[in-house]
Amino acid sequence: MVFTIVIFSLGLIFGFFLEVVQSDNIFSRLVDSEINILDEQLRQRILIDANVSCAIAKASLFSFADKIYEEAIELEEVDSTGRIGDLTTLHRRYDLLRTLLWVEAEDIRARCNETFHIVTYLYLYNNEDIDVSSRQNYFSRLVFDLKTERPEEIVLIPIAVDTKVESVEVIIESRGLNVFPVILVDGYEVVSDLISLDELDNLVFGNASELNSVL
Repeated sequence: MVFTIVIFSLGLIFGFFLEVVQSDNIFSRLVDSEINILDEQLRQRILIDANVSCAIAKASLFSFADKIYEEAIELEEVDSTGRIGDLTTLHRRYDLLRTLLWVEAEDIRARCNETFHIVTYLYLYNNEDIDVSSRQNYFSRLVFDLKTERPEEIVLIPIAVDTKVESVEVIIESRGLNVFPVILVDGYEVVSDLISLDELDNLVFGNASELNSVL
């Protein structure tokens, strides 16, 4: 009897400390995401007001975009385990941050006449459809592989479109997008059908006419 009580008590204590650790983890990630958003807003302001050279602006964009992408991958992995509760608020903050990056990338590309490409992967966060999940897993891996092959030529920006971020909804509506997942290349070329890595590479970097039959 005493042994059972001890085991039960230890279980309660462990559960309590686990909740504390999870709460601290979520809070820490929320603070980090808030800092990243403020950092991105200030960085954009400096790039514009200080008339920073295009070379520095591009290097800063790629560095920050890669950092946020890596954090997003880590967040997706943690979220898939369900270990630290509901991360919807965190996802919303990162979707906002990545939308800021998207706008900045398009501005630098146009202002500096840069030749890098912007690959935006738009997906559903709140999804229970198996077929949609399969397509999203395929698209996610596809854009990751393309970025891995051409890291210095692509800004990769994944954004969930259904986390109730107003700026995301506005930009999606303005571009006439209503079916997801999709891959958007340089803001105008939409890929909604399953294609190979070689086909996506050709679409982004040239020979797009070869893909008219599959898009």
